[in-house]
Amino acid sequence: MVKIEFKIEQNKVLAYDDKLEIGVCEFIEDENTWNIIHTVVDNNYRGQGIARELVDSIIENAKKYNKNLIAECSYAQKVLERLNNTSEEDDLRQLTNYEISLICSNLARGCEKQYMKDEQKLFYELAKYYEDKEKGKKGTLQDVSNKITEDIDNLNKAMETAGKFQDRGAKRIITWATKSSTIMKIIIENYQKKGIEYIKNTKIWVCDICGFVFVGDTPPKVCPICKVPNFKMLEVK
Repeated sequence: MVKIEFKIEQNKVLAYDDKLEIGVCEFIEDENTWNIIHTVVDNNYRGQGIARELVDSIIENAKKYNKNLIAECSYAQKVLERLNNTSEEDDLRQLTNYEISLICSNLARGCEKQYMKDEQKLFYELAKYYEDKEKGKKGTLQDVSNKITEDIDNLNKAMETAGKFQDRGAKRIITWATKSSTIMKIIIENYQKKGIEYIKNTKIWVCDICGFVFVGDTPPKVCPICKVPNFKMLEVK
């Protein structure tokens, strides 16, 4: 197992495989600035992300010790450029269990369309596994409504990005998601105001394609969002 050690007194970070030194990243200090000057990994260990771990260690410690950071090392320069060109909003985040469950569920449906029954079964099992991990957690309808509001804000930002790149496919999907999320938020607000009477003695339908939700005895002939026929509107039971 590769171990990364930051040695501030030596102005370097070392990578070890057990006791064998397999990589190093060095920097020099000038007043309040660290300058990364050299990064190298043993040929037998390249392609495993070790160089990035070495540079990341200096980046983390620069923050810890409140140091500015520059790089003469060409590899470290590229890492810093990527970080500088990436805003906090673009950073990757850990998905929630429900998000992973939904992804697995969608992958299972994709496998179904491709007649991949074994893969479909496995993805459904994964979907249930991650869904079950969230069961028992407490929340309110207002929590759900707040999450939907957050989703809509993120979708608006995604639309701006899609617009910059003129990605028509992405813009269409984002439009669908924004409309279906907005409708879901309205339905939740109506339920909060009217209570169980709002959905009593009626049915709830969900479009299997875009997620549009409809409350009523009979779904519309076509989905008002993605325009598929109503046999794609599934009753929630």
